[in-house]
Amino acid sequence: MKVLSLAFIAVLSFSACGGASTASPAPATATATVAPVPTSTELKKTASGYPARAISFVVPYAAGGGSDILIRSLDKIAQDLKVFPQSFTISNVAGGSGFTGKAQAVAKPADGYTLTIGDDSSVFGQLLGQAPMKYTEFTYIARLVTDPNMVVVRSESPYKTLKDWLDAAKAKPKGVSVGGTGIGNADHVQIANIEKKTGISVNYVSFDSGGQVMTNLLGGKVDSAMANPSEAYEQMRAGKVRALGITTDKRIADLPDVRALKEQGVDYVVAQFRGVAGPKGIPADVVAYLEEAFRRVAKSEAWKTDYLAKYQQVDGYMNSAEFTTFMDTYFKEQEQAFKDLPSLKQ
Repeated sequence: MKVLSLAFIAVLSFSACGGASTASPAPATATATVAPVPTSTELKKTASGYPARAISFVVPYAAGGGSDILIRSLDKIAQDLKVFPQSFTISNVAGGSGFTGKAQAVAKPADGYTLTIGDDSSVFGQLLGQAPMKYTEFTYIARLVTDPNMVVVRSESPYKTLKDWLDAAKAKPKGVSVGGTGIGNADHVQIANIEKKTGISVNYVSFDSGGQVMTNLLGGKVDSAMANPSEAYEQMRAGKVRALGITTDKRIADLPDVRALKEQGVDYVVAQFRGVAGPKGIPADVVAYLEEAFRRVAKSEAWKTDYLAKYQQVDGYMNSAEFTTFMDTYFKEQEQAFKDLPSLKQ
């Protein structure tokens, strides 16, 4: 599930840095104010005593994927910086393209003690009628990163280039299988866009996380896969996986040999986004506490070196007000754009 200046919109091929939409972000104003203190010092609790116990974090995908890596990195760095008094209690609740875990999280009291991933799949799932909740049923606390995607194959694959892969998919519709995380999630939507732009038709195979996608690719269960750099990088370094293209507007510094789709004739630039959300109605002082805590992590040197650089992520930080406004705008944009992607409904 990483940071450069990326163009983003999950179903349109135009630029919007860090997964942001065409609309200008809302003013960087938090719902409430937490006085800044040194990042090496634990935040003062709110007047209501929050947090009085460990915060539970429901990762709605299986272990090993981009979202899982994000939250475990967030927890470690937050503890190193002593931002929170205790570590998160992290649980992976996979299934239902991420909505099993999200539904569990939003059903909890809106007290700030249960958090989950805020990402583009909440919008996609609603538009496809697959989500058991609306995207508005979350409190959006902080957007953290944007993450490009890659088309990857095993090193022994006959597809040496993106053209080889496209030619095979054109020659035999549905004959090339592509693994991805979830139905109606970013991988699925991005493949649908690539199909539309190139005239190919692939066999999309859904898994519960990016980690499972890579396992099944390496095991020969699928011919190719959509994978974020954080999910495929180690296998690429080991020579087990080859990336045919990346969805950035140009090659990225950490993967200089991976050509952008755009430079190979596929005019598609996109990145998914990830952040932190919770049940709708979390009190303003608790949102402000969490927002400040995540801001400190996101602006720390440890975050830049131990997460962003390590996993090829792009800094996409937004505060609560900005993230909420972004989600509203993003939903409206995707609502229209999804009408042009019939393969998602098959």
